[in-house]
Amino acid sequence: MIRSLIARNPLVTLFSLLMVSSPSALGFTIRPTAISTATRATTTLYAKRDILKMPTETPMVPYKPPGSDYAQFIDIYSRMYRDRIMMIGKYIDENAANEIISIILYLRKEDPSGPITLYFNVPGADLRPALAIYDLLLQTRENCEISTVNLGICAGMGALLCGAGTKGRRCAMPNARFLLQRTGMDAPFRGQASDIGLEVANMKVMNDKMERELMKMTG
Repeated sequence: MIRSLIARNPLVTLFSLLMVSSPSALGFTIRPTAISTATRATTTLYAKRDILKMPTETPMVPYKPPGSDYAQFIDIYSRMYRDRIMMIGKYIDENAANEIISIILYLRKEDPSGPITLYFNVPGADLRPALAIYDLLLQTRENCEISTVNLGICAGMGALLCGAGTKGRRCAMPNARFLLQRTGMDAPFRGQASDIGLEVANMKVMNDKMERELMKMTG
């Protein structure tokens, strides 16, 4: 009867069908379905509230500017810069080197004789950008003390940069490591055989210079 009614009038609503007293009148039987434990666990997991996060991935800490009655949240790295502390914890390429150089120049401008502390956890670095940082550190330490600390690993040019601190102010954590290795080309080099030969010879000269500088600083 119900099936013939639906066939004649497709506009019959679900509400009208639910008003039927017996489910068997609709031509089907309602059977309870057991919910497994795994399904319950999944449902519970999806019902959990998402973790509230800060708008940025960088940790934020409160900072009270001098003369202010209220504190404000700033990123942890900016807070460390105010105390002349830098944390270098990534591979140093051209972009990273420009960032590090600009921060050191800013600290020199703020206080030319104030001490600077550098914490290193560097898995490696490109040769030329690292040498630019090295030259700046040598120039900066003529007027102020530069403390360097190896937190985890200083590989390749990272070892040279960590050794560029003021003598007596260079240290490493008990489980930290220095990995001395020669640096290769920053990117694949293409050209004539003579150009490739000149580039390889130049890389060898720069690596030899790096080893001599490291020997002079620490030997």
